[in-house]
Amino acid sequence: MIVKYKKNILKNALVVLVYVFAAVNVFLFNVVLHEYGHFAAADYYGLEPEIEFNLDSIGNLGFNLFSFESKTIASTSFIDNGDEDELLAVVLMGPFANLLFGVVFFLCLLFLKNYMLKELCIVGGVVSLASFLMNILPLDGGDGGLIFAMI
Repeated sequence: MIVKYKKNILKNALVVLVYVFAAVNVFLFNVVLHEYGHFAAADYYGLEPEIEFNLDSIGNLGFNLFSFESKTIASTSFIDNGDEDELLAVVLMGPFANLLFGVVFFLCLLFLKNYMLKELCIVGGVVSLASFLMNILPLDGGDGGLIFAMI
């Protein structure tokens, strides 16, 4: 009886670690995809974009838990030519990339048969859509703040 109990605890702990590992990796991939969305739009308009990753912030996923201060994990810089429509398109493409990634994860649920893969797609979809929502909130210094300032 005790042996079965210990095996169940170990199995459950392993499953939790797999989900945490998946969520963290999806989050980091969302950061890369988000910045590539900005990069692709800026490159389309010839704004000479550059992506910069702050590897020091990746260890704590961009948050300082003791001061609740967020740190930039990645940013895309480009030449601002003064065209507000182009700037709006560049700013919108980052969150749009997160939204698209979330939709792809949820569409995968229609085709997968394996229960574990379906659950991982749900984790990926939730993380991606949460990234989208966080990036369109009208907060200063973020994409949402820029979007709502320009509208």
